[in-house]
Amino acid sequence: MSGVAGPVQENGIDELDRRIIAELQADGRVAFTEIARRLDVAEATVRHRVRRLERRGVLQVVAVIAPLQLGMRRIMVGIRVRGHAVADVERSLRRLDEIDYVAVTTGAYDVVVMAACADEDHVARLVTETLRGIPGVDTLDVVTMLRETKDAYRYVSSSSAGDDDPGPGRGRRRS
Repeated sequence: MSGVAGPVQENGIDELDRRIIAELQADGRVAFTEIARRLDVAEATVRHRVRRLERRGVLQVVAVIAPLQLGMRRIMVGIRVRGHAVADVERSLRRLDEIDYVAVTTGAYDVVVMAACADEDHVARLVTETLRGIPGVDTLDVVTMLRETKDAYRYVSSSSAGDDDPGPGRGRRRS
């Protein structure tokens, strides 16, 4: 086996980790034996590294749905916080089942969230009752997504994985 791990970054991720992540981003169902073959390392090495990345919270292999394709409503909400710590509002938001993305931000909003709702009534309840009921939430800007045209989840690049073009069958593009 000639796979080289390379220098370890400050975050503890080396080039081999990045290459493994890139393979899983292209196809989350690919077998560890296939990744090992492609990267010229032992299958046990791939298995060990994936488990370590999962334990550290760096990697999570899951099935991702397309809410709009299922007839759901997808919204993004910019939230301004006043009178409470942003961290307190963030914690409250993370507890909500409908919310699948929470980010503390700079700029116009203190927090941005994304949510998937069953229908317009669900959106209305989430916005007018649930979100507005959280202490510290001052203003909300709600954006309804009409169509998602790209949702790739490709955050880690690898110099050995090629250029930024995921190529045919790589990444997820929705219409």
